[in-house]
Amino acid sequence: MVKRSRFELGHIEKIRRSIYLFLRDQLEHRLVFTALEGPYRLSRVKGMPYPYVEPGDLRPKKKEFMKDSFVAQPFFIIFCEDTIDESHQKYIRFSDSNRVKKENLQLVPDINLTPSLYTTARYFERESFFELLEQLLDVDYCLLIQRDKSRGKGNSYCLTHFHVKIDWPIADAAESLARELRYISKNLYEKGDRYAEILQQKLFEYYGCHHQAAGGRRSAALIAAQYLKTIPYLSTVYVSSAETRTLTCYSEKGVGRYGIVQLDKQHAKAFLDAHAVTENAFRQCYALGESENHYDVILFVRYEHTEWAQPPEDGRLRILKPDYSWLAVDTEMVLPKTEAVNSRPLSIKWVYRS
Repeated sequence: MVKRSRFELGHIEKIRRSIYLFLRDQLEHRLVFTALEGPYRLSRVKGMPYPYVEPGDLRPKKKEFMKDSFVAQPFFIIFCEDTIDESHQKYIRFSDSNRVKKENLQLVPDINLTPSLYTTARYFERESFFELLEQLLDVDYCLLIQRDKSRGKGNSYCLTHFHVKIDWPIADAAESLARELRYISKNLYEKGDRYAEILQQKLFEYYGCHHQAAGGRRSAALIAAQYLKTIPYLSTVYVSSAETRTLTCYSEKGVGRYGIVQLDKQHAKAFLDAHAVTENAFRQCYALGESENHYDVILFVRYEHTEWAQPPEDGRLRILKPDYSWLAVDTEMVLPKTEAVNSRPLSIKWVYRS
């Protein structure tokens, strides 16, 4: 389903869209710290080696299996512009039994909230919102943040459900994407089992994963991202992986990925000169740490879908060519540290460096 642009919205809907995008920026800023910068700083304090992301890890079609990082904070979050209708509960498992409320939260081991916060901490505007969110990140499956319709016609957002399961089959997700891209007309198996198998593999590639190497959270997250295309408003999926040591974001902007990398100081010198940034300013605002030969920085990579992963202009059925890539690196940026709120990202070429 095509999402309405801002110009197609009514006045109240425009206000809601603005609030959603503002809150999403706040959430993403905090999640970058929670998934990456916080664990990095903890590893430095404890004198433990940090598992940096390598250039090849951020290239599309990455297949290598890796061990889980012992310092990573894995999680899976869905943030919706509006409220998901109950008709979707068949595939996104949220109900009263896993709603964020006092009697359910008290069943979570080691949760540390004062009684007065049990009913209010879930609202985004509360100072205690992120305290609650981070305590629930360790609970398996997904956290759901969406508009709270119980407050009437307002635009209040809250953490409504936890332990949310995604039960949409991979085959259905692949069929949905294949119809969207016009590789099939009706069902996944209309051109045979082998063709259907390749389309399921390409589903993972479309979302920046490899079908054999993607773990449970990442698989559920990309399936959720594909399913949420069926709702008429914006949605964003975040998944932090202990295996890849990255934070991935799926939204109307496409696929984005964050990771902590080591930037060679010789390469960094030309990079800083191009941006007119001094080494002292870079250390203060961008470098999480440094060694003799490297700066440790947060890298953000935005991917774009190639013509083979976009609906054809003529709308006609087309033939699948498995060797053609569906995803390519578009933008790479070194991000400021989360406390350097006045600094801007710096563009760089790193993933395919020579």
